[in-house]
Amino acid sequence: MNWKKILLITCWAVLISMIGAAVGYTILGPHVPLPYQYVEEQNSHKDSNEHSKDELSSTNESMSNEESPDHSSTTPETPSVEKEISESKDVPANTDTDVTSSSHEDESTTEDNDNKTEDEPNEAESAAPKETAELKETENHDSGTEAPQDNESSDVSTTVQSSEQDGQDHSDKPETMAPKEEEKETASPVESTPSATEPEVAAIDPSPFPKNPPVFSTEPSWKLYGQKVPAAEGRPRIAIVLTGLGLSRAATEAAIRQLPSAITLSFTPYARNLESWIALARSHNHEVMLDLPMEPLTYPSDDPGPQALLTGRQPEGNLNNLAWIANRGSGYVGMSAYMGSRFVTSERQMRPVMEYFKDHGLLFLDNGNNDASLVSSLGKSLGTPVVVNQRAIDQAQLSRDAIDARLVQVERIAAKNGFAIATGRPFPVTLERIAKWVSTVEQEGYQLVPITAVIDESSLAPSPEIPSSTAPNSSTIESN
Repeated sequence: MNWKKILLITCWAVLISMIGAAVGYTILGPHVPLPYQYVEEQNSHKDSNEHSKDELSSTNESMSNEESPDHSSTTPETPSVEKEISESKDVPANTDTDVTSSSHEDESTTEDNDNKTEDEPNEAESAAPKETAELKETENHDSGTEAPQDNESSDVSTTVQSSEQDGQDHSDKPETMAPKEEEKETASPVESTPSATEPEVAAIDPSPFPKNPPVFSTEPSWKLYGQKVPAAEGRPRIAIVLTGLGLSRAATEAAIRQLPSAITLSFTPYARNLESWIALARSHNHEVMLDLPMEPLTYPSDDPGPQALLTGRQPEGNLNNLAWIANRGSGYVGMSAYMGSRFVTSERQMRPVMEYFKDHGLLFLDNGNNDASLVSSLGKSLGTPVVVNQRAIDQAQLSRDAIDARLVQVERIAAKNGFAIATGRPFPVTLERIAKWVSTVEQEGYQLVPITAVIDESSLAPSPEIPSSTAPNSSTIESN
């Protein structure tokens, strides 16, 4: 029976809400703003069309008024000129000839003007100066001031000449305006297509960081994002990689800004604002890598993180984690192993990883913690660029003397093998000793280079698979 009570309660609630809504509308209805209503844009188009039609009609009316000749203003020209000629009859004989000739010219010009007014809309303008001249002459006659006869004859001649000039000017105007209209018509198609002739301006990149290479490129990533290193000229090469960057802001900025560009910087995938750190490092011409967390022998006591590659997981799951790490940044040349002393010994897990590195053109830096690592053999068989760390300069002891001794060992390995690879962490003492060491290493006959400069490109061609028991390892070269 509970459902009946529930139904009754809901009905009462609905009824009360409807009554409240009705009361609220009656009280607050006029003050409540109406919702937004969409207004079609056709009204604006109609208004603009009506406005354009009004403008066209007004212009047509003005043109029709101008085209209709004002006969009232032009016809009185002949009697006024006849009055002037009749007044000039009292002039002596020496001026009669001039007046008669001017009168004949005046009559001919007035007849021409009468004929031209039917075709020219601007004749009314020429009549204005004539009427003003006639008014002035009549006022002079009424006041009783008689001007000399020579002046009267000159006035008549000037009025006739002005009428002739006005007629010539108006007759010339249509001829001069026609080519301008033709020029506008010929210029209009050129103006309508400016984009076809103007060159396209390339977009300017506002960022101070170096541009990324084109997406569709045949070169691997470690070459595209690597530095162009000068020739060694017989000098042994030393590459130093700082790992674990991005967690400490002060240490990361010090490594980027204070160390030379030949030092390679590797960032942890768990760092915040990883893209910004990578961009800042590349703006200082550092080669960039990402740390690849993998399962160590001491797992789970030493945990490499939630996205680490583990031997107890299926290879597909490890590839998903690898893809997540790879998508954390861009512009890097490869990845360096973080922990991973157990994972690098599993061929079932490492082979898909090395194939992923080969397909994406990335290099792999093995930290050298386990001599039984299969990284070198798999990289040689698949053609994946692989390098192996030979000294960790701050792993055994974190002191100035210990780090300096390790750097001396790195120099000896480079002198023996032609190159050496060392890694370090961004501890303040490590950054201090490296900064002091790089100031003199070039003078001692060594070449400090980024990590991509020690890759042997001749060994990247895929070779037949070699059993793991007989595969050569990097331990044959002097290392840890």
